[in-house]
Amino acid sequence: MNIAFMQRALALAQRPPRRVSPNPAVGCVIVRDGSVIAEGVTQPPGGPHAEIMALRMAGRRAQGADLYVTLEPCCHTGRTPPCAEAIIAAGVRRVFIGALDPNPLVDGGGVEMLRAAGIEVSAICEAAAARQIAPFQRFLDGRPWVTLKAAVTLDGRIATTRGDSKWITGEVARADAHRLRAGADAVLVGAETARLDDPRLNVRMVEGDDPLRVVLDARLSLSVEAQILGAQAIILHGPVVDPAHARALAATGARLWSLPVDEAGRIDLHAALRRLAAELGVIHLLVEGGGQLHGALLSAGLADELIFYIAPKLIGEGRPVLALPSVDEIAQGWRLRDLEITPMGEDVRVRGLIERSADVHGLD
Repeated sequence: MNIAFMQRALALAQRPPRRVSPNPAVGCVIVRDGSVIAEGVTQPPGGPHAEIMALRMAGRRAQGADLYVTLEPCCHTGRTPPCAEAIIAAGVRRVFIGALDPNPLVDGGGVEMLRAAGIEVSAICEAAAARQIAPFQRFLDGRPWVTLKAAVTLDGRIATTRGDSKWITGEVARADAHRLRAGADAVLVGAETARLDDPRLNVRMVEGDDPLRVVLDARLSLSVEAQILGAQAIILHGPVVDPAHARALAATGARLWSLPVDEAGRIDLHAALRRLAAELGVIHLLVEGGGQLHGALLSAGLADELIFYIAPKLIGEGRPVLALPSVDEIAQGWRLRDLEITPMGEDVRVRGLIERSADVHGLD
């Protein structure tokens, strides 16, 4: 057992070459005589899983070798045959897994199949692997993993009062943000952000596939000239007031999804997320603002992770990064756990999992 080999597998899973949703991204490393002889990562849906990619690379050398994989090998036939059967057929001696597969079709069955064939199976780097698979677990529960992302000044602003936000952070931070966008299945913004910033929400500065572009626009007020529109765009809206405008938006190639609204005309965020997961297989949803949308998701208990790129700048009054109701006590607020603080050129990236006291606030 060597932790370095599992860490390599985790790194492979962190950035697959192509988007693999609705499957989880998995990394696999095959080791013989203390050296890596093959690697693999999950391919897009319908393609080979990470274990199969690595076994193909290893060929006959896989016999008697050790296999490190970030997620328990599958034991059922879906779009592809069971990976556990392929591992057995290859003659692998030992298998080290990071996390058990939370999919009810597997959930320990892969380990049982391997052990029944006489293969030694052990767990390694369980915490890191479980953290990596958390978005897939959330997806199995019926909604995407939601990451709130923002570029923010030191005094908590994402734009001036006039809406200027270019550029709060430097190139290093912006490139990292585009890597984050490339790894997401979809990017969500509110109608105000779409109108004021007119974002493209595509991947630039780095290589990667463009995510789906989603706009929360309850009143269907988005301009037909908006850069966000096109075949990759989805507009989440309430009751249609202007059918002609709705047809014009649909003519751009964008999909219009009608969703329930509350008495104030706000879209049901739970319903929106469930539909993105069920109909489009969205595992990871990156939310890029604005402050009202960030605050609404946080208040609804629907935000899992926060990534803020903080610039050493002060601009005074401006658009806040989070629009939240006040709490009476500090203990009633939110906190970040598993915190990571990373320098990004002149800026700093703060990343952590969002946590709030369930017993006080009844949040899940």
